[in-house]
Amino acid sequence: MNDSTVAARAIVEELINAGMRHAVIAPGSRSAPVSWALAQAEQAGLIKLHVRIDERDAGFLALGISKASMQLVAVVVTSGTAVANLYPAVVEAHQSAVSLVVISADRPSDSRGTTAPQTIRQPDFFKGYVNAAIDLDCSEGINNRALVVDLLRQAQTPRRGPVQLNVQFQMPLMPDAQELSWYPEVKPIQPVLPVEPVAEQLALPSHGLVIVGDVNDEAASLAAGKLAQELGWPLIWEPTSGAHNCANALSHGVLLLNAKGVPQIDAVITIGTVGLSRSVLKLLQTTPAHYAVHLNSAGPAIPDPANSATRVLSQIPTASCAVDETWLQSWLVADGIAHEEIQLALSGNTLSGPSVATAIWDFAKDEDQLVVSASWPVRHLEAYAGTRAGLRVLGNRGANGIDGLISTAWGVATTLNAQTYLLIGDIAFLHDLGGLNVAQDEQLPNLTIVIIDNDGGGIFSQLEQSADTYKEHYERIFGTPHGKDLWVIAESLGIAASRVTTMAELHKVLSANERIPGVHVIVCSTGSRVYEAQLIKDISTSISQLAWK
Repeated sequence: MNDSTVAARAIVEELINAGMRHAVIAPGSRSAPVSWALAQAEQAGLIKLHVRIDERDAGFLALGISKASMQLVAVVVTSGTAVANLYPAVVEAHQSAVSLVVISADRPSDSRGTTAPQTIRQPDFFKGYVNAAIDLDCSEGINNRALVVDLLRQAQTPRRGPVQLNVQFQMPLMPDAQELSWYPEVKPIQPVLPVEPVAEQLALPSHGLVIVGDVNDEAASLAAGKLAQELGWPLIWEPTSGAHNCANALSHGVLLLNAKGVPQIDAVITIGTVGLSRSVLKLLQTTPAHYAVHLNSAGPAIPDPANSATRVLSQIPTASCAVDETWLQSWLVADGIAHEEIQLALSGNTLSGPSVATAIWDFAKDEDQLVVSASWPVRHLEAYAGTRAGLRVLGNRGANGIDGLISTAWGVATTLNAQTYLLIGDIAFLHDLGGLNVAQDEQLPNLTIVIIDNDGGGIFSQLEQSADTYKEHYERIFGTPHGKDLWVIAESLGIAASRVTTMAELHKVLSANERIPGVHVIVCSTGSRVYEAQLIKDISTSISQLAWK
């Protein structure tokens, strides 16, 4: 048997041993040994294989599957710039602790630096963004599988993250004719469980807040809610926190922080990746005590975006304080008033970013999944969505990029038979159109993509760039109007699409699509970006005038 086939089959067996059940490949010649072995593993019923033309989409598809399933997922690419196209997905996997295994096929090392076609410096290509990497010479097959086994362990414990297996495949790349038949021999490896740190005991003041950011760990989300209850503190949550159904959770906490009458806050405990809103960052900079919890399930970066942490804890603490029952009650009353004003502001039939976001949030069932895009969509939910039961919410909060979101959501939808929604802006949708470019025989998940289409980059209207001082070039370099019919683009790729212009139409299409399996796109044509910016300003002004009781 040729060396490349021996090596590829050994790699695939160890991937399956380590718990991999999904793999993603992009077509290429140098990666043929692994791609062929994976196809045979799927034929044997051991894995599910996904194919994408664009390596960027392959990387984010694998990321979404791994993020949602919490399992090891491999993405296989050929040599050269194919590897470079994985960089954004690897960065996101590193920042958000996702077990992504990059298998980058390479030419033998003596081809490097010789202008050999499709040859770049691939070893350690992702240095600083992977838990581990090895450059494997398989000229004699793989004599030591332990190298691969150890690499895969590095992806799963103690802190999850991506790894790179760079493999120097030599010719021939396909199995010999007499060696075509193969059934992987697998024996699952017992995972090494991380040792949980001991929770610290804190004595805290009565007037504080718990803020839960991006947390892809249900147990941690529940523990955060329990802590808030024990302290009698309100809880502010980001959409991907898993804490939107906690008893002490506020619906509009990030807006309440800007209210003129907001009482003095003496301490804050943050859990997970926080800092979507400027009001939270400002609070962290000014609060007397900030305890930041760096969960094992999070990426390696310390979750202290304002450089304000009094202490960084490795576990959700046990804590006590003299509970002031009026403290929580005053926040809940203010939150209820804010909720009524927001409901009134968004009650019309005209679509806006906030109204579309809250409509999807309220329409989704408890057992559904929601993937939310970075930029404005996730902030719309953070500010305007109400507390609710159920609904798993995921997003790429590691690096907060708008790239690869269709592919990420497709991966998330692949893991469960439940309905999955993607809430995304028009620019982010155009950025990852390749995510809809799938083969005709691809098994479609139940995924509904809801696009907030305001013909450009709306979030900049809330930032410094939108000041009159900069209006000369604002629209061209920040607003970036695209003028595209997004539903036509989706249909050209074979995806069923609808365009809606009113809230009534949106609910009608959502209800109709819910009964039809497969992938659907709903383009929500909102009012102008000027209209949206004014709506958001009016809501913020109204909440800021709230009289605290």
